[in-house]
Amino acid sequence: MKEIKITTDSRIYSVLVGKDILKESNFKEFSNREILLVIDSNIKGSVKEKVRTNLQPISSKFSEIIIEANEENKSASTLSLIHDILIENSYSRDCVLFALGGGITCDMTGFAAATYQRGVDFVLIPSTLLAQVDASVGGKTAINHPKGKNMIGAFHQPAKVLTDTQLLTSLDQSHLREGMAEIIKHSLIKDEGFFNWLEENIEDLLAGEDTKLLDAIAKSIEIKAEVVAQDETEQGVRKWLNMGHTFGHAIEVYGKFQEFTHGEAVALGIIMAANLSQSVLHLDEEESERIKSLMSSILTDSLLQNKFEASALLKLMSVDKKKKGDKLNFILLDAIGSTKIVSDIKESDILQSIKLI
Repeated sequence: MKEIKITTDSRIYSVLVGKDILKESNFKEFSNREILLVIDSNIKGSVKEKVRTNLQPISSKFSEIIIEANEENKSASTLSLIHDILIENSYSRDCVLFALGGGITCDMTGFAAATYQRGVDFVLIPSTLLAQVDASVGGKTAINHPKGKNMIGAFHQPAKVLTDTQLLTSLDQSHLREGMAEIIKHSLIKDEGFFNWLEENIEDLLAGEDTKLLDAIAKSIEIKAEVVAQDETEQGVRKWLNMGHTFGHAIEVYGKFQEFTHGEAVALGIIMAANLSQSVLHLDEEESERIKSLMSSILTDSLLQNKFEASALLKLMSVDKKKKGDKLNFILLDAIGSTKIVSDIKESDILQSIKLI
């Protein structure tokens, strides 16, 4: 097991990364606290029971809620269901919310914790690769609004994160591919050596090879932790973590949150960001092709064959929360591992970048 310390202005906490770490010793610090366990409906019964068995005996009060985790339910109404349980059962400000599930469950539980009685503790047990390397680290919590993804949220750091790679063994390869998009993104923004390693080991990683996958998860979290430590509330370098997301969030809305998963949309968005980097920052063509080749290796042929209406996608980007005034922020590369925040980009360059081949 590896312990990664996340240091921010508001909190210092640990992310534990390892296999089969959902044990009593990793929960005991929350003894004699009121606990609400928020469970993703996709979680296997044996995993639910394992977590429940560890939490219920140590709690002074215990409740749980199972939510159907999808983008449509990442909403104010689902948030209210969580708050209803807390209020109806008279949970105090000393309570702890535990999230067991993917990124949607982690995001919503974190936002419920951020907004209940002006902020209570929460712990994340991410169950997908994407959640383990993205949603579980950094304190971004949010729900969707009908007019935009993650438009209502807060920065609220967890008390602890338990990243158990054993939870990944039941995932199909599509879920592993989604998470790999974020891992590749972390290498692109800050670590060329890690990108090279990912190129060499991508087949083993997609096959779920234990040791390499654990190493990739830990390295990815370390990169994100380093960025978050410098800029907790995304005033500067933390924006780097949004690489591919300006395109990606628009792609999700374009597909009505049905056609593309978050990980798929970000992966497609990174391909578009590589195109834009080439035209705006003169990213070397060979490096751009390496980026697009590695991203393409984690995507299906059908995804890569999508043709987007460029003007429609650009319009959807206009409501992106990463704007500065009326100008869109794009996270681009002048080299692998070298990131720039660029906002003054000609519309024609953006439209030209919206292609996959």
